[in-house]
Amino acid sequence: MKILSDKRCVIGEGPVWNEFNKKLYQVNGFAKEILEINICTNEVKTRKLPFGVSAIAFSKTGEMLISCMDGAFILNDDNTHLPLYDREKYDIKYCNDAKVGPDGKFYVGTQSSKRFGTGDKIDGKLYSIGKNGEVEVLLDGLILSNGFDWSMDEKRFYHTDSDTGIIKEYDFDKENGILTFTGRKVEVGGVDGFTIDQNDFLYVACWGSGHIAMVDTADMQIKNYIDVPAKIPASCCFAGNDMDKFIVVTASYSIDIKNDANAGYTFMCENISKGRKPFLFG
Repeated sequence: MKILSDKRCVIGEGPVWNEFNKKLYQVNGFAKEILEINICTNEVKTRKLPFGVSAIAFSKTGEMLISCMDGAFILNDDNTHLPLYDREKYDIKYCNDAKVGPDGKFYVGTQSSKRFGTGDKIDGKLYSIGKNGEVEVLLDGLILSNGFDWSMDEKRFYHTDSDTGIIKEYDFDKENGILTFTGRKVEVGGVDGFTIDQNDFLYVACWGSGHIAMVDTADMQIKNYIDVPAKIPASCCFAGNDMDKFIVVTASYSIDIKNDANAGYTFMCENISKGRKPFLFG
């Protein structure tokens, strides 16, 4: 695993491949930045924002979608942002991880007010937001909705509430957007963001553990670990024209850099496996 970028992120989050311009995008959490990385030349462009962002996705027309504390938006080039839904009708806040699903909807998870420190309720949710602004609550009673992804046949959905340390499997009804817990789950220490490969293995960033856990969804068991040369892997994805570049983003948050020289860097590894191109909104 080699260093792709030595731009030190406070918390590297939400890595996603942009098929339109063949670049990797990620968030520098708490620093109010989005990074654009050329994975061939290692060139990094930093985009400063007036507000923090948790995750990024793209629409079928190339627009950038973001999740942030105040909800889910389209981010324009001038940093103005347009809500994806009626904000007077839907109160979506404390957004965390987000991805577009196989149905073209934007899936956004939130933190509970108790965890965020603004109340005493465990009321984190997983939402889906459609192209016409329709909003559905798919999961409720979450502490910290975090990593999620869909199986290659698009019939199953994997999601973690990070504070539980557990990834759960759901049947996914693509036509109606309904999730039904299958009863299958796996405990992964430090579970954070994750992605899936073409063999339906989950690649799970393990916060504070210095590795990626490989979970075989056939039996929901951890089969292997991939070492990361930084202590806090925060998320991961596949990237590249053939989706064969494995990307890991890490955090320097609360780390003594003298004991973790690569904290916050972005890493790339080749010849591990292949993923799929990200779904697009709309």
